[in-house]
Amino acid sequence: MRLLELEFENFKSFKGHVTVPLGTGFTCITGPNGSGKSNITDAILFILGSRSTKLLRARRLSQLIYGYQEGKQRKSAAKHCRVSMLFDNSDRYLSIESDLVKFTKSVRLRGDKPVTSYRLNDEPSSASEFEALFSRAGLYATGYNIIQQGDVTQTSLMSGTERRHKLEDVAGITAYDQRLRKTRSAREHVGADLALLEERMREVQRLLRQLEREKRDAERLEAILLQLQENELLRHWRQVLDLGASLESRREVVIRYREELEELESELKERQATIGTLEHEYKNVEDDISAAGGDRARELQQQLDEARVAQALAQSNSEQAQKQLAELETMRKTLRTEHHTAAAELKMLRKSLDTIRSETEMLVEQAAENEAELAEREGAAASGSQEIEAQRATLDELRQAAGTLEMQRHRLEGEREQLELQLAQTREQAMGNEQLLVAAQADVDDVDFHLQDLQLGRKSAADNLRKVTRKYDKLNGELAQVSEALERAERELHETSVALAAEQAAQRTQDELGGYARAVQGVLAARDAGDLSGIVGTIAELGRVDEEHALALEVAAGGRMQSVVVEDDAAAGTAIAFLKQHRLGRVRFLPLNKLRRYRPRANALLLLKQPGAIGFAQELVQFDPRYADAFGNVFGDTVIMHSLREARTLLGKGRMVTLEGELLEPGGAMTGGSSPRARVHFATGDRATLDELATLVKMAQAHNLELGATASTLREEVAIVAQAKAALESECATIQTRVTDYDSTVSRSAEQLQQVANALVTRQGAVTVLETELAQREKALVQLQGEIVTQHESVSQAAEQLQQLTGGTEAKALAQLQETLTTLRDELGKTRAEVARLEAGEMPATAEAERLATALEQNNAGQRETQKQHATERKLARKLAQQVTSLEREEHEKFEELDGLRQRRDSLRDQLGEQRTTLAQREEFGRGRRTAIDELQLEIQVREPKLVEARQRLPKNAKQPSQVGGAEQLEVQRESLEGQRTRLGNVNMLSLEHYRQEEERLARIREARKQLRKEVRRLEALEAKISARKLERFTEVYKHIDENFQATFTELAGGGKAWLELEKPDAVFEGGVSIKARMPRKRLFPIELLSGGEKSLVSMAFIFAIQRYDPSPFYLLDEPDQNLDGVNTEHIGRAIALQSTVAQFLVVSLHHAALREAAHVLGVFMADDGISHMHQIHDVDSFIASLPVGDVAA
Repeated sequence: MRLLELEFENFKSFKGHVTVPLGTGFTCITGPNGSGKSNITDAILFILGSRSTKLLRARRLSQLIYGYQEGKQRKSAAKHCRVSMLFDNSDRYLSIESDLVKFTKSVRLRGDKPVTSYRLNDEPSSASEFEALFSRAGLYATGYNIIQQGDVTQTSLMSGTERRHKLEDVAGITAYDQRLRKTRSAREHVGADLALLEERMREVQRLLRQLEREKRDAERLEAILLQLQENELLRHWRQVLDLGASLESRREVVIRYREELEELESELKERQATIGTLEHEYKNVEDDISAAGGDRARELQQQLDEARVAQALAQSNSEQAQKQLAELETMRKTLRTEHHTAAAELKMLRKSLDTIRSETEMLVEQAAENEAELAEREGAAASGSQEIEAQRATLDELRQAAGTLEMQRHRLEGEREQLELQLAQTREQAMGNEQLLVAAQADVDDVDFHLQDLQLGRKSAADNLRKVTRKYDKLNGELAQVSEALERAERELHETSVALAAEQAAQRTQDELGGYARAVQGVLAARDAGDLSGIVGTIAELGRVDEEHALALEVAAGGRMQSVVVEDDAAAGTAIAFLKQHRLGRVRFLPLNKLRRYRPRANALLLLKQPGAIGFAQELVQFDPRYADAFGNVFGDTVIMHSLREARTLLGKGRMVTLEGELLEPGGAMTGGSSPRARVHFATGDRATLDELATLVKMAQAHNLELGATASTLREEVAIVAQAKAALESECATIQTRVTDYDSTVSRSAEQLQQVANALVTRQGAVTVLETELAQREKALVQLQGEIVTQHESVSQAAEQLQQLTGGTEAKALAQLQETLTTLRDELGKTRAEVARLEAGEMPATAEAERLATALEQNNAGQRETQKQHATERKLARKLAQQVTSLEREEHEKFEELDGLRQRRDSLRDQLGEQRTTLAQREEFGRGRRTAIDELQLEIQVREPKLVEARQRLPKNAKQPSQVGGAEQLEVQRESLEGQRTRLGNVNMLSLEHYRQEEERLARIREARKQLRKEVRRLEALEAKISARKLERFTEVYKHIDENFQATFTELAGGGKAWLELEKPDAVFEGGVSIKARMPRKRLFPIELLSGGEKSLVSMAFIFAIQRYDPSPFYLLDEPDQNLDGVNTEHIGRAIALQSTVAQFLVVSLHHAALREAAHVLGVFMADDGISHMHQIHDVDSFIASLPVGDVAA
């Protein structure tokens, strides 16, 4: 096979139609950089099926079209591009019966989207057909025969694993991988089939187990059907026996009712007599109540109010006197203490005054003696000199003036001290008056507060009294209304009780004539007689239904309508013992404490959603929520349907009953026809009337009791309010008395407050006057002190002058006497001042002691008067308290007498109502018994033919069984058998044949499983064999390519050595293939450390080694000598030329050596308009010589 020509149109930089003829051997394409040389290799890659536009050096297919610019519309831009490759296939290298094979691939723009199309020999084709043909010929866009720009160096840089994959492609062991994948896939499929067979085998085994159960179910079904036939016969016998027993019991009831009527006649006479006696007694009690509640009660209440007011007033006055006594006693103690203190102080003052006066007299005597001695000495000294005499006279005058001034000073100091004492006392009194004023004001405020509190209390008491009076009147009115309502309620209760008694009598007759089993009747009778406790009632009694659903619900419940609901299992046990003791038969009990809570199953809920479904049976029954579990037990998942037509479509999906009474079982059984309704019925209209009347009686009784309780409560409230009213009236009178008393107290307190305020003003004025006088005395004393100092200085000067005149010893003696005299005079001045101070304090102290003595006497007199008043008020209060106690006792006795009469009246009224109601009920009971006797006799006449008919329905010559269970028991047995039959479902009678067939199928599956396991083992062996052959093939190829690589490298490099090396010789396909190379005249280096040219040389040697082992029809090399120097380029060119003898080479190169070695040279250049052009070069040397330096590598 050979590539004859390459043809393309509007491809990348080539505009229009371009044909590239390709000869045999070595064809070299050259041209300047950017001229479009590599676009030719892109065209070949485009045809060979490169799916990556990146390999084509374009971002998208539309960029392969000449002139295309994204986002711009150019008039010269083409709308499509096309590439064709023409092969010579005369050797049928391509798997197609044609000497010439033309592959064409084009891209056309539709709007902005490129569309790719394929043609083979001008016939429509596809990418998959192209790929299949090229793959079988060993041509790939990414194959080892296609070397793009940079791929030569990249080959040397690929990883060992990538290099191993490249060798695997050359070795063609991809087919082994495919076979391995197919083998493994086949093994996996066989494994899946084996697992499927295992699952089918388990399914068959499950089916066999199920068929085995069906076989057992068929046997059980046959036994159940026999038991059902026996049950049907026993139920017929039970009907005959029940009818006989029913007739016998009715005859007994008639006899018993007649005896009861005879006893009832005498009972009614006794009750009528009792009612007459009670009515007479009731009238007498009413008269006594009217008499006891007359004028005496009102008079007693008035006297009690007046006594309480007087007692409160006396008690208040007594308490006030007691308080005043306490205050006077406290004041007396204070005055006595103050009086004793003042007397002691006055006594001490007078004693001190006497002492000071004695001292003053002694000092006066001593001063007089000294003055006489001084005068004598000074006279003796002055006798000889007129000047000394004159000086002594002057000194005497000065001394006399100084003494006068000293006397004035002492007098002023005494007056000042007296004024200070008076000022202190006056201030203390003023402070006392202020305290008294504060206390008096507090007393006034306290009295005002109490007065306001009393006034508020009086207002509140008056308001409360008005409210209580209104409430009293209102309660009396309500009591009258309630009494009237109570009388009406008693009449209504009587009427309703009469109606209820009539209905109950009729209902009892119906129950006794009804279809309850003998055992159920016995339990109900024992319940009504009080012999059994905890018996709630039958399902028929406890449920109420409407007429529309009655038939369907009775059929759904069946015999379970006679089930008896009891409070707990203990009550059920007691009732069962009762039945055994009296040999009445069996009853189905439903203990409320043991029943499981009913929850509908999923299939029942789905059935309820189907067309024609009305609802669950128990949802159509009205009952007390306490009995929900009992009704759930009876009805279960039964669904009520409109009609048989709708129910039939759902047959087998659950238990259903139609409105006309057809029963459809889950197992597929259907029961219907014209059978009569059940002998026991749910309550409908008649029962509803009875329940309604019973409810009305209960409501009337509750209303009657409520009204009676209300009347009793109102009477108690009236009594309480009457007492509260009397208490409030007494409280109002007491408060008024205290208000009056506090008014006088307020007046007295105001007067005292005014007196204290006036005294305080007076004291404050006196303080001001004393302060003024004291200030004047202080001023005069300061002035006098200055004069005294001046006078003493003058005396001292005169004395010194006199001493100077006298001179000598006499002068010293005079000076000493003068000093002694001065000292005595100073002491005398002090004692006189003290005397003046004490004399000034004696008068106020005496006045204070006298004032305190007078106040103490007044306090004693006030205490005596207050004690007398207190004793009088206390005595009066005791007397009034005794009077109030007596009146209250009389009032309490009167109240108890009235209360007892009222209670007696209420009791008589209740007894009358009860007797009248009972009389009416018993009369109605008698009428009901008479009616019942008539109905029973009629029922006996009706049932006797039915008993004959029931006996006729028994099989001929049928013998009565020794034991026949009760109807309830037989019905329960039937339902149990039907339940077992239902639980068995649709029994497959052909289950044995199915079982045999499934056993044979299981044997076949086991045989197939055996074969599949054998196939798995075969495929595992085949996989191991293929893996071994794959390794053998790879080893062989690896060995040859390694030898070729060593030889080729030596040829290209002109020496040196290079070889291939497995990274994991023991696990070839888990490791890679590395290259070891040693360039000529160099040591061994890893390939990663070689230069770019050396790496290119190694890569080319590796590529040529592969080509020698597995030649390709043609090779495409894009600048394989890009990084080589001139010498190595020549080596590469000669190597390619040598290889081109056996294969076609298409090489893009710029080197002279490649051009010279090539058999054909094509030149590519780009014009100024950006369009690439191509021409064939025949004279290579002339072409090289004509090129500018640098355009083509040397």
